[in-house]
Order: sequence, then C-alpha cells, then structure tokens
Amino acid sequence: MDQSILTLGGTSWINLVNTTYISNKQKIDILADASGALQWLKENHLLRESDLAALEKKEVLDSLLVELESIRTLCSTILSEIEQGEEHSLHTTNKLKKIAESLQVSLAIHSESEKLKMTVEGATVEDHVMYHIIDSIMTTFENTSPGRIRKCNHEECKLYFVDTSKGGKRRWCSMELCGNRKKAAEFYSKKKKK
Repeated sequence: MDQSILTLGGTSWINLVNTTYISNKQKIDILADASGALQWLKENHLLRESDLAALEKKEVLDSLLVELESIRTLCSTILSEIEQGEEHSLHTTNKLKKIAESLQVSLAIHSESEKLKMTVEGATVEDHVMYHIIDSIMTTFENTSPGRIRKCNHEECKLYFVDTSKGGKRRWCSMELCGNRKKAAEFYSKKKKK
C-alpha cells in the first residue's frame, strides 16, 4: 500500500472515506485489516499514547472499527451531497448531531515549550477518535468552499481531496497516483493515432 494514500485527502474525514479505494482493479478496504486501520489512525494523528495500549484489547479495537465504518458511510454521504451540489440533508445533519451529542469529551491544557495549548480529549478511544473526525468535518466546512472538495478526475480512481492549490484547479488525488498515469495514457493514445 502506498503510504501517501492514508492522508492525501487533506483532512481526516475525507481520508476516512479514502480508506476504500481501487488498486489493480480490486477494491481495497484499509479498515478490514486491524494493522492497516491502526496505521491509518496513526498517520491521521487520531491516537493518544494511552489509546495504543487500550487498542491492544481486541474488543476495544473491534468496537472502534465498527464506529469508523459507520462514520465512513456518513462521510461518504456528505461527499455525495457535495458532488450533487446539494446542501447537507436534514437526515445527514441530524446524524452528525447525534454522534456529537453522544461523545464524552473534556478540555485539557498542555504546556509545550513555554506555550499553553488547549485540546479536547475523549473519555475513551472511540470518543477521542470520533470527536476528531467530527471536528475535521466541521473545520473543513468552516474554512473551505464545497467546490474545493473534489473527487479525483481519473476514471478508475474514487479518492477525494481538498483542493488547497492557489488557483483551485487541482484535478488529481495525487500526480504520482493518477495524474501521471492519465497523462501517460493520453500521450500513448495520441501516438497510436499517428
């Protein structure tokens, strides 16, 4: 697995949707494998040190994976609504509210090199991870135009990303994964026609 795929969406909720993708014409689900899921969680900075010890218990990890799959479906629905140019449906908004209301979180203050920083800590691993995914959804919509949230233009790719380019014309999830493949295919297609 290409490590860049774990974070190329630009925000954890889109990266969560991107945990299912196509590789060599086969559907891959990163969350289907515990080690892949843990790697995804680490790369997206969703775990605290204490969470790693808790996730050694199979029932805690299994429960978290069920929650991640559930919120991934909701995040996919949000992306589908964006693609169709729709406002968030009342159903989607209510699901987000319900998840947010169920979370047990508290504020914590950390001192890092003479600076104070306030963070939100979940009471459990699930609360912590789910809070940060919900927060990434809210932060994205507060700071990003829905038109900047896109699906890769490569016809065989189903990955999404937040376009942070200056001109707002990014077309590919990444040049390495899809942009170069598409350009090479176009080049060889033109060459065949000559």
